[in-house]
Amino acid sequence: MKRLIPAGILLIAVIVSYVLSLRYISVTCDKAEKLVLQCEEEYKNGGNPCAVTEELTDMWDEKEKILSFFVNHDRIDEIELELSSLSVLSESNEEILFYEHIENIKMLLHQVKEDTEISTHSIF
Repeated sequence: MKRLIPAGILLIAVIVSYVLSLRYISVTCDKAEKLVLQCEEEYKNGGNPCAVTEELTDMWDEKEKILSFFVNHDRIDEIELELSSLSVLSESNEEILFYEHIENIKMLLHQVKEDTEISTHSIF
């Protein structure tokens, strides 16, 4: 009985930290997706996608340190690579490549969220 109380407290701490990490990942990915869509709209409308891309890169650089505790490092590196390519392409006239990198970033962000959601796939 003596060990039951500390074990219960530990279980609650693990569940709370898991829920908080899911929330952090979800909020970060939602912010990044919003900025990606905004960058795409700026590019379509002939605006300034470079500023949005820079904001997206800064936001990702700030959040990636904490994300690296919860998310596979390969995913984070892939997103960083796509962001750096996007910042170069946002200044060019390569429409096809720009939209290809936008779609890759959307897919990678979706995969990060999907991999961390509570489901039988993530539990087992």
